[in-house]
Amino acid sequence: MAHRWTPRRGAERLVAELGQDATLACLGRLVAGEISPDELVVEPWDQVLIHVGDGHAARLDIANPLLRYWTRSWAARALAYVGDASSLGWLRRALGDDHWRVRMTAAQSIGRLAAAGLDVTSARRRLALLLDDEHPRVSAAAELALERAGPG
Repeated sequence: MAHRWTPRRGAERLVAELGQDATLACLGRLVAGEISPDELVVEPWDQVLIHVGDGHAARLDIANPLLRYWTRSWAARALAYVGDASSLGWLRRALGDDHWRVRMTAAQSIGRLAAAGLDVTSARRRLALLLDDEHPRVSAAAELALERAGPG
């Protein structure tokens, strides 16, 4: 029986396909918005999106600037499951993204990494700034991430 897609399974399958270092490099560049819409439809980006976006990229017009945030959000979410200390720089950068969903997902991912035992001290200041974010889902995600990070 085939396993249903989950964000964790998608991220882990991407690592199995590309390897850990290549996966982290791809996810980092994607979360930073460094990949153009034209690039997203060719290898390895098409495969990256299949794994981390569960095929939603095929249904969305990701070339549309109003929808491009999804690719950054999916990459941030995948880093919660396969990221390591090297991923924190990308996620800290994503905490300043223009779209609330990317900021929220980056905060959630940092919180998950902290809960898994990663030292996220370098992200605490940026997370604290998000406690006053205009979007309540972002501030709630930042608060939970700081709780998971423990006393600082």
